[in-house]
Amino acid sequence: MMRQPRPLAAILALLALAAFFASACAPPVPHLVNRSARATSPSPSGSRSTPLPSLAPPSASSQGSAFDATHAAAVLAPAVGLVIVNLAGGHVAEGSGFVIDVNGGQSYLATNNHVIDKAQKVQVLMPDGRHFVAALQGTDPLEDVAVLKVPDTLPKSEFADSTQLKPGQPVVAIGSALGGQGFGSVTVGVISALHRTLTNVGTSGQASESLPDVLQTDAPINPGNSGGPLADGAGRVVGMNTAGDTNANSVGFAIPSRVVQRIAGNLIAGRTPGHPYAGVSYLPVEDALVTQDVQGYGVVVSCVVPGSPAEQGGVKAHDVIENLDGRPLNNGITFAGVLQLHNPGDSVAMSLVRGGQKVDLQVTLGERPATPASCSG
Repeated sequence: MMRQPRPLAAILALLALAAFFASACAPPVPHLVNRSARATSPSPSGSRSTPLPSLAPPSASSQGSAFDATHAAAVLAPAVGLVIVNLAGGHVAEGSGFVIDVNGGQSYLATNNHVIDKAQKVQVLMPDGRHFVAALQGTDPLEDVAVLKVPDTLPKSEFADSTQLKPGQPVVAIGSALGGQGFGSVTVGVISALHRTLTNVGTSGQASESLPDVLQTDAPINPGNSGGPLADGAGRVVGMNTAGDTNANSVGFAIPSRVVQRIAGNLIAGRTPGHPYAGVSYLPVEDALVTQDVQGYGVVVSCVVPGSPAEQGGVKAHDVIENLDGRPLNNGITFAGVLQLHNPGDSVAMSLVRGGQKVDLQVTLGERPATPASCSG
């Protein structure tokens, strides 16, 4: 039966000069979410997770002339499956997923939340021909991550540390482009930018939460690729493909592997995804300089939410936060992007400038409220 691709729209957003709460970050960019569709006939909770294991940086072979997409695909493709989603009205949506954990005869696959959204039934088809009806282990609509569980032992993918990626580094996107027609398809490109912000769009077409700190790539991300892995030259996952530009602008986006690993790890363990929250409103220094004299780099705190983790940790309005958790907030590294690497309850170091003096603080992150409180400077 003829397929009718149905990509989910997305919205071009420019860098806001307004302050953001804990999940705000870098300038938005245009995108379209991928989810192919065709017409056919008629959890426990908690907020903490175990620390992320130490990840190797992306393979050196993926950073130079030795890059071999054939090798990367051969390593990773056996762990990448076609996700088939039965929807209301006899419709079927198709995406991709990849195995991230195997335990006790059960295998867990990561995919995008928008791929399985509103599913009545989810099936997974693997390259070796095995086919399963999958259970939904858990989902995080805010970060567009979902985890599926199938009752068998499958080949497992490996992660590389997405925080070590560099612009220009070659990558491969593996998935099910155009659904079953493109099962196990491979496209090649480079990491064209880091620390982008993607405005997420749900199946209803209404804009929802943005995804901070995503990877931008020129590797084609086609309908059906959503939920599949973006990998380095060693076949290790550096991101999860989540959106592609259907305007032929050669732009695709992926959620960093460190974020996928943290959220999926929480879901597999039966915990809540965990949305870290500091409770500050801020402006990037380059924007604040338009109206005020600022010393230092990073972000300028506009105001602090009363009773928030930031206030309890000693952060004050007009502080200039230069470093968060040992990562300088420059060269595109964002406050919200660093927070994304953590769980509520984690303690993070903040280095800031206050009145020309260096100040070091420790802030214990909270869980983001359903409706974050506002503050005024």
